Amino acid sequence: MKISAVCFDLGKVLLHFDWQIMFRRVALKSPLSPEQMAAGMSNNKTILAYELGAVTSREFFPYLRRLLRYGGTPSELRACFSEIFSPMPEHIALAAALAPHYPLAIISNTNHAHIVYAESAYSFFSLFRARIYSHQVKSMKPQPEIYRTALVSLGGIDPLEALFIDDLETNILGASRLGWQTIHLRPDVDLRQALASYELKGLD
Repeated sequence: MKISAVCFDLGKVLLHFDWQIMFRRVALKSPLSPEQMAAGMSNNKTILAYELGAVTSREFFPYLRRLLRYGGTPSELRACFSEIFSPMPEHIALAAALAPHYPLAIISNTNHAHIVYAESAYSFFSLFRARIYSHQVKSMKPQPEIYRTALVSLGGIDPLEALFIDDLETNILGASRLGWQTIHLRPDVDLRQALASYELKGLD
C-alpha cells in the first residue's frame, strides 16, 4: 500500500498528558479535592465548546475558575491547565525520521491554551507541514470534516494514501470510514514496528 502522508494525533502519541498534575496544583488554592475536580470537568459542555473553538480563552478561564472554586488568578489557572504535558521522545524521533520523506500532519482535539503552551515549549512541531486543531477548524475527531481538512492541507491527497496514528479507537474508526490507513496506538503497540509494516522510508 502506497503511503503519501503520515498524520499523528498529539495527546498520548507525541505528548503524554496527566490531568492529575493540574488537579494537585489547583487543590492548593481550592476547597475541592482532585476527585471532585475530575468529576466537574468530565463530559463538561463548556470544555467541549472550548475544544470546538466556540468559547474563547478569555471566556473559558474565568468559567473554569468558578467551576473549580480556585482562589488564584485566571492566568495562574491557565498555567495549571496547560502545564500537564511531557514529550514522548521515541515517537517524536520516528516523526523526525519520516519528515524528510513524507509530509506530516497533526490532527488533534485540543484547545487554544494547550496549543499556545505546547508549541512554545516543544520544538518538534516544526516537523509537521499541517497542524489541524479542533478549536481552529471547528470540528473534532471522529467527525469526518477534520480528516477532510487534513487531506486538503496536505495537498488534496487520496485518503487511501494517508496514514493516521491515534490512541483512541473511535478516532481510528472515524478515519477508517473515510478510507484512511490507520495505526491504533494501544499501549501494547510498538509504533516503530507498526510503521515499518507499511514499508515507509526513513525507518532503517
